[in-house]
Amino acid sequence: MIKRKVIILGSTGSIGTTCLNAIRNGSLYGEVTGLVARSSKDSLSELAKEFNCPYFINDNSNKLKEFLSSLDGDIVLNGISGAPGLEASLIALNCGFDLALANKESIVMGGDFILNEAKRLNRKIIPVDSEHSAIYNLIKAHNKIHSVVITASGGPFYQKKNLDNVTVEEAINHPTWKMGKKISIDSATLANKGLEVIEAGFLFNLSPKDIEVTIHRQSVIHSMIRLDNGAVYAQLSPPDMTLPIVGAVNDEVNPLYNVVKPLSFEDLTLTFKKWDEEEFPLLALAYKALEQKGSYPIAFNAANEVAVGLFIDHKIKFTSIANITKEVLMHDFSATCNSFEEIMYQDQRARAIALKGF
Repeated sequence: MIKRKVIILGSTGSIGTTCLNAIRNGSLYGEVTGLVARSSKDSLSELAKEFNCPYFINDNSNKLKEFLSSLDGDIVLNGISGAPGLEASLIALNCGFDLALANKESIVMGGDFILNEAKRLNRKIIPVDSEHSAIYNLIKAHNKIHSVVITASGGPFYQKKNLDNVTVEEAINHPTWKMGKKISIDSATLANKGLEVIEAGFLFNLSPKDIEVTIHRQSVIHSMIRLDNGAVYAQLSPPDMTLPIVGAVNDEVNPLYNVVKPLSFEDLTLTFKKWDEEEFPLLALAYKALEQKGSYPIAFNAANEVAVGLFIDHKIKFTSIANITKEVLMHDFSATCNSFEEIMYQDQRARAIALKGF
């Protein structure tokens, strides 16, 4: 067995905590060689003592680069939430690390640019999202595919009408997963699934028509692939992020045993429903952004982040999240970005439009 040396960005969040627990309980044979978070200094300090490694509060990108450059590691797990994760991903790649990527915004915003950077630097990007982890492993098993099917739980408001008076507390009460506020609200609107559609398009070089989304309330099937011969293959496991995290960080170096509880078929019901464009307009907008490419995926992410922030601050209604995002995407974001600076320019432009509309 080879002990994996892992550096964790977003160490105190749900992704980082799950990885640390996997190392504690032995499901990941690993050593933590660096911890990074944007806040929670006391918690980070305690974790650094426990795992006997250096830590860094990420408040300066130049200092983050210095910190990562000083560390010994096999892979960086990026569990940072939101747009700030892109710069951290690029820094990790440029410091010579492979990337276990839970920050979907890195791909949604970075698109072909970050994938080309990884290729130029001869570094791997291994997806951690349960959906993309499933697709990644299914493609490795079956090589050539026809299309993919991504599952969505439908969130807490599936098939419910009259969402104008939804509260933040109701929106973050996800039926299956325990996550932070922002991603829980994205799951309620299906914006999160929209980000995953865009991410899948870039990661696996798929057009929008080759990416299906189906409502699967049980969250047992994480994704499926269709082959040219018509066969469909699926990855099933309990709704637990431990498996995709451990799988990405381990990167096939060691065999994995008993990472999650084995799935029982004694009393298991699996259901699937077509998603409705009127019920989930943000998912429809994400498909359109992927089709248009250019900077539209950047604008989709930025507008949604701004709108979710306004909703969390009780400044807009739940239903206004989609309205603000739609308004932003009506502007011209056809420009292709070939640098981090260009990406951030379009990101800030979209945020300004979103706030102006508000």
